[in-house]
Amino acid sequence: MLLSSLLAQAGVDITLYLQHESVTRSYVVHLPDGYSNAISYPVVFNLHGLGSDGPQQLFYSQMYNTADSNKFIAVFPNGISNSWNSGFQMPYNSTPDDVGFISKIIDTLNAKYSIDLNRVYACGMSNGGFQSHRLACDLENRIAAIASVTGSITTLTALNCNLSRKVPMLQIHGTADPLVDYNGATGYYSMAQCVSFWVGKDQCTGTPDTTYVPDTNINDSSTVMKIKYKNCADGTEVWFYHIEGGGHTWPNAGIDYIYGPTNRDIDGSQEIWDFFKKFTLQGPVGILQAGEQNALRISPNPAKDFFVVEHPAFAETMPFSLYDALGRLAMDGKLTGVSTTIAVGHLPKGIYVLQISAGESRQSLKVILQ
Repeated sequence: MLLSSLLAQAGVDITLYLQHESVTRSYVVHLPDGYSNAISYPVVFNLHGLGSDGPQQLFYSQMYNTADSNKFIAVFPNGISNSWNSGFQMPYNSTPDDVGFISKIIDTLNAKYSIDLNRVYACGMSNGGFQSHRLACDLENRIAAIASVTGSITTLTALNCNLSRKVPMLQIHGTADPLVDYNGATGYYSMAQCVSFWVGKDQCTGTPDTTYVPDTNINDSSTVMKIKYKNCADGTEVWFYHIEGGGHTWPNAGIDYIYGPTNRDIDGSQEIWDFFKKFTLQGPVGILQAGEQNALRISPNPAKDFFVVEHPAFAETMPFSLYDALGRLAMDGKLTGVSTTIAVGHLPKGIYVLQISAGESRQSLKVILQ
């Protein structure tokens, strides 16, 4: 454990093992650069496709870079025989119990590392994307949000999806996917059906926001349209990234895949994290001044060990001061770049005011530590 702690300062990949259903199973844990037990980290499961494995998915998705820059723990489990029981097999509760396997990993991570159980997420590629949808239905009490890349929800999973809470969902899929048909097939939903399913489950209303991503890479044979349902129950959202001409690929993957074009106008791993970080098991994170393009954001709020200050307009270092409810200075420092993590685990619980100075102007926001 000491060696792991020292190595983690540079961001490391550690292979761990556990027994589940009398089978020894493995998974790779990527601890972000600068990992510290003083901070409770979000966890993102990233599930490989059929025929692949955890280490290959780690390299292919490049999510270890996203974990390092955004300070979360990324986990890359290995399916039995390089596959997941993602809802195609009958009966629905057949073995292997991959849902139970993921749940047991969460328990192990909670005992071994410092994680935030309210911010555990799941995403995956292809077969792993199908499995992410199953986790949303079968492990919704532990998975805060899910994302699927080149996967969908199976008909059997949809029939057995009895949710106890609303689950935010992001779907990324290319129209030229030769393996998981954009228009669906026997056993799984089309993209329109998949999105409609989650729009219904999350009780979304109104017209979605639709934006076209600039075609910054004219050589990738694809373009991206983002469709976002933001008016959903309990603060959830449903997002769909329609990749026109995109193949059976992860956007901005580490290598080009043989099954169609890889879109490089967006980074799939970063887009997924930008979606995940909006939600916890208890609902959306505290977002202040929502709706303003350059709004300052604090998450999570209430906070425990740390909170993250984000502002799209931050381009230089800005000083901040944190005051308690009596107006006493609790700590100060500097915000650097668009995202800064502030450790507050040493401070007493209560209400604080974060004051940020930018030239002659100052902005003050309430932060709750619990």
